Amino acid sequence: MPPPRTGRRWLPLAGDIALAVGLLVLDGIGAVAAFLLGIDYSGWKPFDPGADNSDIALTPNWLYVGIAAGVMLLTAALLFRLRALVSACLQVLVGIAVLVIAVAGAQFDEHRGAGAGASGPGLAVYEASGRP
Repeated sequence: MPPPRTGRRWLPLAGDIALAVGLLVLDGIGAVAAFLLGIDYSGWKPFDPGADNSDIALTPNWLYVGIAAGVMLLTAALLFRLRALVSACLQVLVGIAVLVIAVAGAQFDEHRGAGAGASGPGLAVYEASGRP
């Protein structure tokens, strides 16, 4: 007869998958909420057709999304300590994906801001003149 197991057991697979799906939904809500919080903080008015949003930089909003990705990665470490292997692996994958999206969004916003700053008012006058 084998000796009794002394270590903690892993979470059952069905419970682990259910936990992973629930956390995936919470991760999506958290990332969107972080981005919307950043938009509100920067003063961007997405549903106001009369608003001039040309000078708003969204780079800080992507920082909020990056922080949300960091929280996801921290929860992955906690899930592994709780012996939820599937949930921990899914949290790591989703956390890295959200972090890559945040970095790509910040870089896109920086390039967009640099391109808009280089055009200046002279280009608008030139384009309005109708010259080729």
